[in-house]
Amino acid sequence: MNNTKSTSDIDLIIGANIHRTRVLAGVSRRGLAKAVGLSFSQIKKCEDGQRRISASSIVAVAKALNCSLDQLWKGIEPGEAIAVLPAQSEEAITVSRNFDRIPSSSQREAIASLIATLAEAGASPGYA
Repeated sequence: MNNTKSTSDIDLIIGANIHRTRVLAGVSRRGLAKAVGLSFSQIKKCEDGQRRISASSIVAVAKALNCSLDQLWKGIEPGEAIAVLPAQSEEAITVSRNFDRIPSSSQREAIASLIATLAEAGASPGYA
């Protein structure tokens, strides 16, 4: 069987998906490690793509994070482009996690506009 994606690519993608899902769920690495019976450092290495995670551990992670297995496998389907998303700051993930909880669409639009304006100002020369 010829697989065009190396194991390290797949490990990186699954690790990034675990990390993103864990942070969006508001679960600490220690909390996830305890829930699935792994150590903190094993979870960190899995998230960083430095260590393979077993199939049974992936199932335990999905249960602990209350997500589907598809969420953790996203990006590794045959023919699907491999895209390891850039790391996001903890602040960005917190904003993302809370943004959709704002009931008013006009308030969400105002916040999105404010963030875009601040980002543009920060990227402009002459601003510190």
